[in-house]
Amino acid sequence: MAELIPAPFADLVTRLFREPSRQDAVFELPRRKWYLPAPDSPDLGVSFQGRPAGNASGPAAGPHTQMAQNLLLSYLAGARIMELKTVQVLDRLTIPRPCIDMANVGYNVEWSQELTVEQSLREYTAGAMLISMFRRQRDLTAGRLDGPAGDWLFDLSVGYDLAGIRSDKVRGFLAGMRDASGLVEKLRAEIPKTLAAEREAPYPTRLSDTITLSTFHGCPADEIESICEFLLAEDFDVIVKMNPPTLGRERVEHLLHEVMGYDDLEVNPKAYGAAISFDESLGLCGRLRDFADRRGRRLGFKFSNTLEVVNRAKRLPSDDGIIYLSGQPLHVITMALTSRFREAVGAEVPISFSAGIDRDNFPDAVACGFVPVTVSSDLLRPGGYGRLPAYLQRLAAQMTQHDARSVDDFILKRWGHGQEAERRVRARLGPDADADAVRAATIREAGLLNTISAAEAAAGEARYGAARNRKVPRRVDSHLVVFDCLTCDKCLPVCPNAANFTYPTPLVAFDYHDLLVQADGAVAPGDQRRFEITKAMQIACYADFCNECGNCDTFCPEYGGPYIEKPSFFGSRETWDQAAPRDGFVVQDEAGRATLLGRMEGAVFRLQSADDAGHEVFDDGAVRVTLDAAQRVAEVRPLRGLEGPHTVNMWACHTMRHLLAGVLDAARINQVNASRVGWREA
Repeated sequence: MAELIPAPFADLVTRLFREPSRQDAVFELPRRKWYLPAPDSPDLGVSFQGRPAGNASGPAAGPHTQMAQNLLLSYLAGARIMELKTVQVLDRLTIPRPCIDMANVGYNVEWSQELTVEQSLREYTAGAMLISMFRRQRDLTAGRLDGPAGDWLFDLSVGYDLAGIRSDKVRGFLAGMRDASGLVEKLRAEIPKTLAAEREAPYPTRLSDTITLSTFHGCPADEIESICEFLLAEDFDVIVKMNPPTLGRERVEHLLHEVMGYDDLEVNPKAYGAAISFDESLGLCGRLRDFADRRGRRLGFKFSNTLEVVNRAKRLPSDDGIIYLSGQPLHVITMALTSRFREAVGAEVPISFSAGIDRDNFPDAVACGFVPVTVSSDLLRPGGYGRLPAYLQRLAAQMTQHDARSVDDFILKRWGHGQEAERRVRARLGPDADADAVRAATIREAGLLNTISAAEAAAGEARYGAARNRKVPRRVDSHLVVFDCLTCDKCLPVCPNAANFTYPTPLVAFDYHDLLVQADGAVAPGDQRRFEITKAMQIACYADFCNECGNCDTFCPEYGGPYIEKPSFFGSRETWDQAAPRDGFVVQDEAGRATLLGRMEGAVFRLQSADDAGHEVFDDGAVRVTLDAAQRVAEVRPLRGLEGPHTVNMWACHTMRHLLAGVLDAARINQVNASRVGWREA
């Protein structure tokens, strides 16, 4: 199984500071996809658990919030409340591959963090530092993130049971998120010395003291309550994540099958019996709110988790026959559950939301008073993180349309419920109530009424139905190979970890021969073959960032899968060795020369870059071939006694020559060459 490997912090910093000047991007996200609010934009600011944030958007706990570069990419795209990937005590899990299917709606079989708990703490700290660095670069931000519009928060996600959360490992993680000063100083020392200002700059050390609790599907109500009481007593503000089956089988399946037409989907029957009932959820809410009030902490609810469905179509590997549904149908179901819950508990309970959010429904979710409004499925579609700015632009446009200069104003005006909300509040508080208290309560009440309207509207929208969500990405009749493809670049943004990257190559076309080497050292040419590269820009995969989720394959129009067929580069000899027998490459230094080790179709090769005379050296473990500056064979020498005729695969040689030159070309910064750019001190 592919493992995620965090990158050296210095390399991440290098990319942040050098990639914009080389390719007008950061981690392959083009500058044009960054979110920098216009000076005349309405105020999108919100408050989450009493803390300010520039807007309500952010990635949900999942593939977009696991590694440091993910968090920076989220922020670049406009996210301001980032729900970090769920951390649990069992941090050496085997997750099926592929684990994501976004061909139309959304399915997954990944759930907890794929890093160790210690690695997660390091990545979250590194991500916070990268965001802070970016905010200070006024040549990149034009100063538009200096004020409240740039304020951001991390929201922790932990699971899955009380014993694990109370373990020393998880409690140590929580303590580290509240005081990351030790890690900050360690990472500070890794910042390249040429960036003296960044080495001395301040960085946040209290990374989060809010938690969204993620429990197993079917976790009993008393277990959830005990976990929340423990976390509240530890002085964390807590959000309780709810599960869709709480809406009840009849209502869920009516919406899924009759309203939206997903007749092919079968909800896991066990999910209904295992989920807490709606009445249990109301009792849980009341008791926990009282407990939080006594502790002086805040408590809210999140809607919702994914929906367990039977893996009928075998869309993903699944040992228990269950996969997890997200996307469009989950939005309608979750809005219905949220509406019912809010009507029952009242407008005072804070609500966060994550289910099938996209640019079209994001403004309405904000108008419901949901904070945050997080997204995962939509960011896994073509455009990736670059889809998020449109959410905020759409919200700003609707706010302007309703003459709303703040989110509070928008909540009051979006559905026209402001007057009714105020009438209800005044009837409840009385005529002598404080004006500020009346306005605050009116905004919350309007959010509740908006939720009812939004849920009704969603159930009637055809775009959530099965008829609109049957199509899958089209394929063309071609198969990926090492060099050249359609170069549609779809695989780059759909990777949440920025594993796929581009590198330049020259256009070449020449004939060559394999070399037939006899036991006595005699050399003869083999059959003539052709080597061609027809595109100036190529695609590769940085293996340490790739967990083989399969999402790039879903959207690639060619067969084979970019993460499988395109060259994979590992960050170290250690990870390259561990990945055997998987094909891949690693760049090393040997005697002052860049050397590429390659594993192709089970065979291992070595290529040394050109020396001062322009000579390159290639070997396959049995024979060494020296090429002159014109790439002609200058010398062929067996490395050991040959037992019989041996064929030297010169296609491998020429492939590695162009791979090494391409990935080390500093004209474009990537994760392979980030540690080698000349401006940085060793």
